[in-house]
Amino acid sequence: MEFYLSIGGTKKGPYSIFKVGDLLESGEITPETLAWHRELAGWIPVRDVPALEVVFGRDQDRKPEPPPLPVPEPELAPPHAKELAGVPLPAIEAINSPLVRILDQSRPFVRFWARMFDYMVVSVIVFQFSDVSIPQQIPGEGFAELFTRYLAEMQKPEALVLARTLFFALIGWHLIEAVLIHLFATTPGKALFGLAVKTAAGEKVPMLPSLGRSFYVYVMGVGFYQFPFIVIGMVFSFFRMTSTGKCLWDQQLKLQVENPPLGTVRIVLAICAFFALFLLQSVKF
Repeated sequence: MEFYLSIGGTKKGPYSIFKVGDLLESGEITPETLAWHRELAGWIPVRDVPALEVVFGRDQDRKPEPPPLPVPEPELAPPHAKELAGVPLPAIEAINSPLVRILDQSRPFVRFWARMFDYMVVSVIVFQFSDVSIPQQIPGEGFAELFTRYLAEMQKPEALVLARTLFFALIGWHLIEAVLIHLFATTPGKALFGLAVKTAAGEKVPMLPSLGRSFYVYVMGVGFYQFPFIVIGMVFSFFRMTSTGKCLWDQQLKLQVENPPLGTVRIVLAICAFFALFLLQSVKF
């Protein structure tokens, strides 16, 4: 007679009665492990299988009632079980992987675009009050000629003034950001993507931790907005979030960022808002 066993939630077998005895002796299975053979109506513990009573020295007349089949533990079930019917096991395991779950919860790319939107708002405002104008392409002009005129424009003293003004404006912005997070738990970019910064208890962030968070982000998150420190800071933040689910500053200050899933309407609004900023960046009033 051949027996099938449920080991680790997976059907294994067929095994002979001697192999089942060896597995019990080695500890790979227990008397509670579910078993089945073709003369049984359902899965029952090994200790209750009449054909295996010789392994335990049980009474041959015992006829236990078969229990219901085991139900998978909730944490092992995929997030969309109905939609995943028929999906290969490797694909389901990929969906349930820790990295995918962390990315789905922390949404680092959404937070990146929220930060970039705030940066663009500040840079567009500074640009509108500067004496620098972005060269526009002339009909028939190639990209090389346009790029040459752009570099020439950036070498003018007005461009250096613009860069210096933008540097200090971003410092001022991080102070304003701290106030906005303290009062409203969000900023224009975060509100656009539905993000909110709160304490671990879900309350508004006090002013001092809010200032500390903005300072953390300015130094370690965006590297003073200076190349290559901004790239280093963002890469560091990304890998920190994928490994822990939180940025360093939120972890140290015991804060959390609420980031509900993006809907279609919010995605369309974000695209339109970025497009409007791009237009303002190239055209002055």
